[in-house]
Amino acid sequence: MRVTRMSRTALRQVVPVVQTTVFDAYIVGLAPSGRRGITSLLNRSASILKHGADAADYPWEQLNYAAVAKVRAALLDDGYAVSSVNMALSALRGVAQTAFNLNYMDAETLARIRSVKRVSGDVQRKGRALGRQEIRVLIQAAKQHPQSVRRCRDVAIVLMLCGTGLRAGELVKLERRDYDNGILTVRQGKGRKYREIHVADAVDKAIRAWLKVGADEADSALFRRIQRSGKVASQPLTTTGLTGILAELQQTAGIARFTPHDMRRTFITRLLEQGVDINTVRQLAGHSDISTTTRYDCRGDTMKISASKRIRCF
Repeated sequence: MRVTRMSRTALRQVVPVVQTTVFDAYIVGLAPSGRRGITSLLNRSASILKHGADAADYPWEQLNYAAVAKVRAALLDDGYAVSSVNMALSALRGVAQTAFNLNYMDAETLARIRSVKRVSGDVQRKGRALGRQEIRVLIQAAKQHPQSVRRCRDVAIVLMLCGTGLRAGELVKLERRDYDNGILTVRQGKGRKYREIHVADAVDKAIRAWLKVGADEADSALFRRIQRSGKVASQPLTTTGLTGILAELQQTAGIARFTPHDMRRTFITRLLEQGVDINTVRQLAGHSDISTTTRYDCRGDTMKISASKRIRCF
């Protein structure tokens, strides 16, 4: 039997053409945790290039070298941090690459866009590491809650955050099966990275106490919401809920404000203070690049002064 090739018309009828915008195609390829921040930067970029425009309706296929250079200059004039400007430039390169992949942009235009230089300079450090005494009073604040189940859960949360360096998004995605005999498995880390963390005894003790009262099913969320009545709900804790819990503990403890990510900075800083080499710290934190880990180092000038005074050159 002779096989003939399908005509172009017949092929179009069998395989429908997927219609999408450059922005939608780019955003859907990002990790959910990063979409909000990138969209915000692209919204600002679109408004710079076209008054009143936002990322969803801007014609990104028309992007060129001059447009990207204009955004770079405008963000710097507006006082954006070096890291934010470079993130915006990275997003614009990503949008341009997507436009090229969709046959909306030629290779020469893409190459010129990529040639726009990143901004150099010191990155202003954000956030802080909590002191040891602050962690102690946070734990005491958690232990003051009238509901025993809340006490167990919140103590476990505080110790897990500062004792493992988990991101807020990683903690709320944990399932009961992810913790076994002192080993925490992060299956859904940033960038879809997998890692294992052997937790300290104090962290293990707190998690076990919580498991006895609040997370007994293998496929359930490790940390779940607790109703006003004290009953553990089936729904997992959210990042918003986690932020609220920490804010409540902060107020009860009477310490300075901090974010969930500051607990991650605390974890990294403590390891560095204890002399753990930075590559090991990088692996424990789930970073791909050591330069990222260094930005979490909150040891400050005291450590640098002490180190410089201890040096012996002869």
